[in-house]
Amino acid sequence: MKSSWALVLWFLLVSASAAATETARELYEAACASCHARDGRGAPEGTRIEVPLPDFTDCSIVTAETTGNWVALATGGGPVLGLSDQMPSFADSLSEEQIREVIAYLRGFCADPSWPNADLNFRRSLVTGKAFPENEAVWTVSFEKSRESRSLVNEFTLEKRLGSRGMAEVTLPIVYNDLRGGSATGGVGDLTLAYKHVLLASQQYGAIAAFSLDLVLPTGDRDRGLGDGTVGLGPSLRAGKTLGPFVLQGELKAVLPADVDKAARRLLYRAALQLPLSPLKSGWVPALEFEADTRIEGQTRDVYSLAPMLYKGLSKRGHVAVALGAKIPVAGTQTFDYQIGAFLLWEYLDGGLWW
Repeated sequence: MKSSWALVLWFLLVSASAAATETARELYEAACASCHARDGRGAPEGTRIEVPLPDFTDCSIVTAETTGNWVALATGGGPVLGLSDQMPSFADSLSEEQIREVIAYLRGFCADPSWPNADLNFRRSLVTGKAFPENEAVWTVSFEKSRESRSLVNEFTLEKRLGSRGMAEVTLPIVYNDLRGGSATGGVGDLTLAYKHVLLASQQYGAIAAFSLDLVLPTGDRDRGLGDGTVGLGPSLRAGKTLGPFVLQGELKAVLPADVDKAARRLLYRAALQLPLSPLKSGWVPALEFEADTRIEGQTRDVYSLAPMLYKGLSKRGHVAVALGAKIPVAGTQTFDYQIGAFLLWEYLDGGLWW
């Protein structure tokens, strides 16, 4: 008798799931297929579409946009995200729930589940490394003041996604130091090459984790204070998780120079608590970061810092964004008075830098 009830319950659950999928498919075919085709590959022949349409079977395309941006696009039409007005608004014909069902259905055109969804692409922080792989160009500026010196560092980073879960990165710093009572120096710092790989990604639980490895090359002149003068490795574990309206990102990173007499080996604990104020990528995101810079070996001291920051997308799609923040030591040895940091990022495959 119990097995019969279990069989009936299983049949009802499967039927409900099939009905939901069928409804989403019918909504897509009724509202979208005339332009995007039933198979999601783009406008069929004979339509009057004048702009290139995305191929929803291409996982790199269908996973690149957040749900918030998709909903805004379907609700308000193309101009809402700075796209063509040939993308109409469905606000009068579909509810938000139906739009979300269609979005989930069209994401299913991607046949490879290893691609993390863009909803796990949490906003970049000033200090804490992120887990999501992407195609970005980033310009970071950092000013530090201490009792003995002032320094200004411009970092230029280029990130290139490799497949569904990998990413290669190169960072070139330009360093300027002004020593109190001494001469100022400036030039190229230590070049960093890095690789990142996503270990797990769950849309259901809003969680992502990745491993990253930095290779630091001694391209900066150590005698002029522009680099460490030794090769170094920087393995790290990075993770991100949604917590209601908040996003928590964390990083555990080791800084391991080969010559400990030239640079200390350290362990960094970092965390960023963010509060996105809009479902759109262009929205404001205030955040507070924490960093514990602790000694493993060598001549250095432990420093514990807080870093409030503010992130804002500049373009309608949020693929161009800016952030500003400050890093202040709150415990341990005060090796610096404060740092002011900012970055400008551009997701260069998602659109031009100026729109």
